[in-house]
Amino acid sequence: MTPMALVRPSPSKASTPAGKRRDALLFYYVVFGALHELSHVVTAAFLHVLLFGRHHLGAFLRGFFADGFSAVVFRTIFARQSFVPLFLSLDVDDSSNVAVFEALIRHSGWLFSVIAAVTLRVAYTYRRPGRSKLSTESILIASIITAVEAVWTDLLRLPVIPLFGPASQRYAGVTTFFCGNFGLIVINSAWTSKDNGRHALDLLERMVNVTMMRGAQSGGVITYCRSKRLPGKANPVIGVRSRVVNKKRTDLSKLIRAKVKGDLFDSFTHSFPSDGFVPFFSGHTRFATSSKATFDGTHPQRWTPPTLRRFYNFSIIPDRTVAVDASTSTSFSRFSKSAADKDFPGLVRTETYVTHNGDFDFFDLNGKTYDLDVIQKWLAIATSAALPATVDSACIAGFIDLIRCQGCFCLSARYAMCLGLPTSKITEDAVAANLPSVNQYDKVASLFEKELNDMLSGGETLETISSDKRKRQVLVSKVTAKLLRESRELRFVFSRNTRDGDEELGGEGLRLFARVTVDAFFDNDLLQSTKIFLGSASGSFGLCITSSLDAQRQLCLAARGQTLSIALYPKKGIICFGSEQAAVKVGMNAGLPGGSPDVLGKTHLDIDNDDLRLDLDDLGGEIVLLDWGKRRFKSPAVSPPNRGVVKHRLMNGRVDAYLLQESKVHNTSDLLYHRMTRLTRNQFIKPLPEEAADPVLKDIQDIPLICREIQEDWRNMNMFKMSFNRLTAWNLAQCIRKKMDSYVEGSAQARSIDILLTGCEVSLWLAEQFACDLQKSFPKLNITSVSSNKLLGLFGQELSIPAVGYPMSNKTTKLDNAIVIIVSHSGGTFSPLAVSNLLNTNNNVFVVTSEWDSQIGKQLRAAHNEGDHMMLLFNSRVFTTDVGLRPAEPCSVSVAATQQLLTCIFQHISIVILSDGRYRHTSGAVITEHDLRILERCNQDNLHALEEIVGVDYFGNRITKDQARAEKELRDAGRVWADHILENARAYIITFVYIMATVISGYPIASAIAKGAGLMNSTAWYFVKLVDALIYFYLPQINVLIIRVIQRRAIRHRMVGRTVVIADIPWVAQAAEAFLSKIFAVSYSIASLNVLSGNPADHFVHRHTHRVVRGSLIVCGRPDGRLSALTSLEASCCLSVNQASCIQSIGSTAESYTIGHNPYKLPLSARGIFLDRHRPLFLCEKMLDQIDAESRRKRTRLDLSMGGQSTSRRKQRTAIVALEDQSEHKSKVLNDVLATSGVPILVSKDINELWPGMKKSPSVTFDHTIQTIPEANVPSARKDTERQARQDTKLKAPPVTTKQARPALEKRRSSTALLGAYTNLQKNREACLDCSGHIPTQNLIESAIAERKWNDGIREIFERLGKSRTCCATTRFGLHLFVDPSPLFSTCKL
Repeated sequence: MTPMALVRPSPSKASTPAGKRRDALLFYYVVFGALHELSHVVTAAFLHVLLFGRHHLGAFLRGFFADGFSAVVFRTIFARQSFVPLFLSLDVDDSSNVAVFEALIRHSGWLFSVIAAVTLRVAYTYRRPGRSKLSTESILIASIITAVEAVWTDLLRLPVIPLFGPASQRYAGVTTFFCGNFGLIVINSAWTSKDNGRHALDLLERMVNVTMMRGAQSGGVITYCRSKRLPGKANPVIGVRSRVVNKKRTDLSKLIRAKVKGDLFDSFTHSFPSDGFVPFFSGHTRFATSSKATFDGTHPQRWTPPTLRRFYNFSIIPDRTVAVDASTSTSFSRFSKSAADKDFPGLVRTETYVTHNGDFDFFDLNGKTYDLDVIQKWLAIATSAALPATVDSACIAGFIDLIRCQGCFCLSARYAMCLGLPTSKITEDAVAANLPSVNQYDKVASLFEKELNDMLSGGETLETISSDKRKRQVLVSKVTAKLLRESRELRFVFSRNTRDGDEELGGEGLRLFARVTVDAFFDNDLLQSTKIFLGSASGSFGLCITSSLDAQRQLCLAARGQTLSIALYPKKGIICFGSEQAAVKVGMNAGLPGGSPDVLGKTHLDIDNDDLRLDLDDLGGEIVLLDWGKRRFKSPAVSPPNRGVVKHRLMNGRVDAYLLQESKVHNTSDLLYHRMTRLTRNQFIKPLPEEAADPVLKDIQDIPLICREIQEDWRNMNMFKMSFNRLTAWNLAQCIRKKMDSYVEGSAQARSIDILLTGCEVSLWLAEQFACDLQKSFPKLNITSVSSNKLLGLFGQELSIPAVGYPMSNKTTKLDNAIVIIVSHSGGTFSPLAVSNLLNTNNNVFVVTSEWDSQIGKQLRAAHNEGDHMMLLFNSRVFTTDVGLRPAEPCSVSVAATQQLLTCIFQHISIVILSDGRYRHTSGAVITEHDLRILERCNQDNLHALEEIVGVDYFGNRITKDQARAEKELRDAGRVWADHILENARAYIITFVYIMATVISGYPIASAIAKGAGLMNSTAWYFVKLVDALIYFYLPQINVLIIRVIQRRAIRHRMVGRTVVIADIPWVAQAAEAFLSKIFAVSYSIASLNVLSGNPADHFVHRHTHRVVRGSLIVCGRPDGRLSALTSLEASCCLSVNQASCIQSIGSTAESYTIGHNPYKLPLSARGIFLDRHRPLFLCEKMLDQIDAESRRKRTRLDLSMGGQSTSRRKQRTAIVALEDQSEHKSKVLNDVLATSGVPILVSKDINELWPGMKKSPSVTFDHTIQTIPEANVPSARKDTERQARQDTKLKAPPVTTKQARPALEKRRSSTALLGAYTNLQKNREACLDCSGHIPTQNLIESAIAERKWNDGIREIFERLGKSRTCCATTRFGLHLFVDPSPLFSTCKL
């Protein structure tokens, strides 16, 4: 309900009719509002009496008036809110029953208000004539306003009516209306006290936003605070659990923020104490694995509902010598107030919550292993609480409920019977479990309490008894004697699970039970409970365990098989922890609320004021207890079994950390800061990027900048920053040399893999292409790529998962000495991270990732440098793109950056192998130094091509539209396809508007025209109605056709959802498919898109052409067929596109686009997008240009020779064909044509001499520099030809530079024409060679005699080619041309 301000009218206006009406309206508005709230309270009280009996009504009323009578009256009348305590019994699980009871109470309010308003409206209609109209109208208006507000807030559950201001209707109970852990400990209260907790909520929202990369189906947060609703006889620190289930198109981070804000910061029933209480938030985002993503399965998980138990004060309430809030001491009324009696027991509300990232598979007890199904049923028997959810994490909470029993004899006895005795077992049969009842636990607990109280009355304390084993033994003996004197039934219950015939054995079974119970009573605190559970549990665990008993001072974190990091921000007074390393960096971007930093305490080390991060040992397993209560509690933070653990002081002494490493004995001399990573003043740590409005567009526009930075870093051009990539490359080179030396010496193992590439999804596809290129370059090496999931299944499981359909197995593959390169953008994906731990046994594992500070990088740095911290940097194993965190799900800049870095790594590996002749021979190297120079040139020039494609230069600035021609063409093509996809949605809107307009007006379009024409009464009226009916039936299709006509798009396409087929080489097609499908992942069905991919040179036709329909969208990447090595590949791709485009129906087919460099548009494609060439011309391209130039000059000379003659078109075409023919009969055919045309024989002879003498040329060796051939006739046989060529300069193509497009006069050839041209060149080359592959000497002599200045011409050619930029090389078999297909190289012979 919403508040309305009460304004008392001035005396001068109070007596006016308007003033009386306003006073009456406000009065009745308050009355009806109070009645509305009273309806909620009455309904809640009725439900409590109905469910729990009349005896519970008193507790209900005490909870309702917990804030005092005046506060309740003020809140009800003025704030128009009521807080109804629902579940003070503490035995009702809110996850199963809260929604039902809350709905009943909520709906009672609006039903009452609506019924009251309707009743008063009827009464007003039939009111008596003498009744005051002013009074009745005011009552009616006030009731209607109240009913509208009630419907708005209670039925529609909307938070505000703008007319009356903010509203917040609350109902009580515990709640009021890749998985990943995250959390925040607030040491400085400014984060929660200022601006209603806005700063703490900002941090939480950002942490959730980053952690969502692991999963975002649901999420929740648990925090502990003080409650004003509960009676004063229970612990006022209660858990407030806020959980939400994410929808398909909602943002989980915003949902969690709103839920926490509503449940905590906007609540009148919950508050953080101001007595030094340190609040914390522990949360979780879920990617469901063991059950559906439902509300019950959402973390934080709790097994046992909040319950009242008798506890001794083990750090539950602060010490009396410490200043505390008055409400704290009064709330624990059952604890004695005197310092001497502070250890005696009292009723305490207890609840335990767990957030878990990973999988809980098995639990071992007394030598037997139990699976999850049995555990779930047994826990319900052992705890007397029903299974709250089918998720495995709920079972972890159940075990913690059983184990965490410090201070409570009832729970300690239960632990002993369930888990502590040698005969304890887990079974799903309640009879076979044979466990005591709750009453029997209470009875035996009272015996323990009486004996302990006697010892405490004698001057002992809990601490002295707990730390002295002899005093514990005394307590055990007293309790055992007491048990032996009890009834036979009680003795039998607690001895039957120990040993048969216990009475005859002197009570040994009861003594064992008493000893286990006493030890659990003193020892099983939060840290020891986590240690016991992980000691017997199997699976992967990233845990945050909290309890209301310990919430005022500590929480426990654990990692085994799942990552967990803790970031400390001493100046800001916060601690962040989470499964995602990037999530704990939120403190780097946040400023302390209120201005200047708050340096807490005294500095003990130089780094104490730095922001630091501790990464737990997830490989071996590690537990850490964070304790911040030493100032408020005098008692030790840990129980006696863990008193020997080294206490590390953090946050300038405000927080203590206790670390337990499962994999090794804890070394007390280790300094914790040696394990920490400094977040401030660290050039290798990147803060979280600023949030972008369009993160996908931001990633695309960053591609040129990132690629430039990678190249500059690889060349070590930054004088102010050390290049770790170069250092890592040096270490990789050492491993390569060691591997090659083993081949040279003959010690290499058979069937062993030399270089292994691995990764997941896009990273794997890039790794596969890298392995393919490397294998082709060095054929004798064994280089392969494997999915990390396959490696983990084969070699990382106790029972290996067979890779069906894949040749690798543990018997066919040896990975002992393999050089492993893991490609993982995030550096924290589960399977690559697990593979890094699995294979990192010989220090040959490297990773290509987005930043130096990643989980895999941390594992590789720590694996072989544990004893030498100075070698962490020099023994680098991390290649980084420095892209940083990229929250956008579609991958763009990460793919481009990884490909750029892999290109640099490929060059480096090639240089290492080619630098030694032995390595070159052993590896069978095909690639040469010259190829690497070409590759590096193309690598650098690629930056300019990227600028034109994305429209942003490599400094991050927008370029002009003229420079971004490629971007404009790509965007134009994208807009056309966007119109295709959106046409159904637009037609739906137009259809809706048409139906609404015609139905409401009553005039469909045909009827309106007919009425205007006066056909209402004629027989044609029925035909008009038929036309309107047909229009309604076909209206969506009609609207689609109208839209297509207006937008000038194809009309005959199918009017259904579109399918895009991407055709390119495998890694490009797969990456593009993943990008586009993720873009449309949350689209509505009316604007959805189906995305497929295929290789046009392989399976594209077989997999997709049978699916082609009218309107299918095909985009194909075309190789540059102007390079002779790629001509046949382009022809194959074009053939595939043509085959798909030939499939027609009703005169329409698929709409295909091609993207490439060859400026030839396929006749059957709808559009061709041609990218500019940003590389040098290769010799094969230059030869075609020369042939084209010669052909144009010859045709021009032919036209001049035929000038003025009456030659038919047929004869002209015959002459042109003969002119372009390179055969032996060209002279005869051409002379015949010229003779019949009347052209003088002298002219015919001159034209006949225009063909250059390229038949025979010696085998030569050219310079290996990358240059361009200057425009000249190569070679020239006649002086007059050269002179004529100089006169025809206007026909000569200008020199082509690196960033220049192809000449306008360049002949555009299809891939088939290019294939024919290169085939002719190949035949001409073979014609001039003898059987040995060399040019015969006789031919050279004849050529030298025929060409009178042959030597001078050849010398001139050599000089020009030496200075040229043509990429060429020769071998003994002839001339080889090296070209640049993406991403590496290929060769062809001419």
